[in-house]
Amino acid sequence: MFPFYPKKSFSHLLIVFCIIIASAGFLMPTLVNSFGMNRYYLMLWDYGSLGIQILLFQFLHGSILHLFMNSYFLYSAGPEVEARMSRDRFTWFFVTSTIFVAIALLIFQPLTNTIGISGFCMALLSYLWIDLYTTRHPMASQILVMLAINIGIWLVPGISLVGHLFWAIWGLIWWAIFRDWRK
Repeated sequence: MFPFYPKKSFSHLLIVFCIIIASAGFLMPTLVNSFGMNRYYLMLWDYGSLGIQILLFQFLHGSILHLFMNSYFLYSAGPEVEARMSRDRFTWFFVTSTIFVAIALLIFQPLTNTIGISGFCMALLSYLWIDLYTTRHPMASQILVMLAINIGIWLVPGISLVGHLFWAIWGLIWWAIFRDWRK
C-alpha cells in the first residue's frame, strides 16, 4: 500500500500537507517569511492572516532535508501514538498542540520566524515517553534520550527552543488529561 494513503493514519495525511505546503514555500520563499510563526500579524491586528499563519507555520520547512527528517519522524512515530489514543483524539491532539505552541511562540519568541512540524514530533515523543514510562516499558528510557536530544538541539542556530520545548510540554499535558480515557 502507498505509505501516504490518507486513510492509513492522520499522521500520514500530515506528511502530505507538509510536502504540498513546503513545496509551495520552496517555490515561493515569501510564504516562509510571511507565514512562519511570529508576532507580525498580531501586531497589525490582522487576525485573518494570523489564523492562516497558525495553520501554515508547521507545514512550511526551510529545506528538503528539514522536510524529509520531519516527514520520516511522522511516518515512523505518528501511527504508534495514533494507535495509542485513536484517530479522532490524535487529530485533536494535533489541533490543540498547534494552538498551544502558537500562543507560546507569540509570547516567548515573538520576533523569530518559526517553521516546521518538528515541534509536533516533540509532542509525539513526550506523549510516547510518558505512556511507555508509566507502563514500565523498556523503550521508555530510549525515548527519553531522544526527547532530551531533540530539546537540546536548540543549541544549533536556527532551531526553536520554545517550539520544541512547549510542544514536548503539550504532549505531557495531553497524556495527563486523557490517560484514563483510552480509545
